[in-house]
Amino acid sequence: MKPRSANSPVLLEVKNFLTSCKNVGAGIIVGVSGGSDSVGLVHALACQIKKDSVSKLIVAHVNHASRGAENDVDEVFVRHFVEKLREVTDALVEYKTIKLNPDDLNVGASWEKNARQARYKWFSEIAIENKVNWVFTAHTSNDQAETVLMRILRGSGVQGLGGIKPKRSLTKGVGLGRPLLFCSKEQIFDYLRGNNIVWREDPSNQQTRFLRNKIRLHLLPLLKSEYQPAIERILAGLSGHVHAYASLEKRLARKIGLKLEKPRVLDQVVLDRLAVSMVPAWKLSLFLRSLFARESWPTDAIHHSQWKKIAQNMGVDGYEVHLAGGIRIQSNRYTVVLGPT
Repeated sequence: MKPRSANSPVLLEVKNFLTSCKNVGAGIIVGVSGGSDSVGLVHALACQIKKDSVSKLIVAHVNHASRGAENDVDEVFVRHFVEKLREVTDALVEYKTIKLNPDDLNVGASWEKNARQARYKWFSEIAIENKVNWVFTAHTSNDQAETVLMRILRGSGVQGLGGIKPKRSLTKGVGLGRPLLFCSKEQIFDYLRGNNIVWREDPSNQQTRFLRNKIRLHLLPLLKSEYQPAIERILAGLSGHVHAYASLEKRLARKIGLKLEKPRVLDQVVLDRLAVSMVPAWKLSLFLRSLFARESWPTDAIHHSQWKKIAQNMGVDGYEVHLAGGIRIQSNRYTVVLGPT
């Protein structure tokens, strides 16, 4: 399949991203909702890959069942779109779908968070079942700008300002990639129009009960019109600077860990308490964030001020704190022990 807009930034970004990914030959799973971004991504991928380079492209659609019949129409749309792709592409395109129970998404945390976790869990299961090493989603530079601004409003620390990562681990042996993270929605719209591709609009994107939608529909347009026309590009660029800084932080955290960590006990990380008490709080805070990421312990509910407070106190004999996800930090005379309770 040859796209009409061969020099489109969308195609170039997807091509470069594919080149940067190892082990894509076994196949790629693409999360496709039916919206403009995901439809553009899967079309661009189908244009770029061939059976001899990537064995299959698995289009994975999640029916959240939150909008009743509209969700079912989205599902049918994506299935028909895949059928059309099969007719014109050299790639082997498969289609998989799952329908979620909306009652399961309205429990505990926010609906958005539950829905995201459910999607990624299913994507992981498909990847493992099909022995595929990559799952791609269609986040854009606009999504990046919204994420960074949202985290600023929530008082995020430096790492949170990094926003959405272009690549991260989804589960063991499976990476999560965002090939369009440096493309704007306007560039994607141009690509779709240039290739006469239709997409579905999700009316829930206009509901301001979600913070992200409020930022997209109200705050960003206000900042753009009244203060800085390039605000989205600036916010997305900020995340890039933070990622560069984060690589330096990671190296520093590794050096700190070499001085603090003692042999672990099963799933518990053990630190030398005396050594901990001699490290500045800002370095301990940095080390803690890196440690939690390494151990895959939850951090979403930990505010940067709490990291600071923990770092200031964890070197004190008798200090104890219980964190989200059942993680406990406990200090005694000789050690600081961190891990699941």
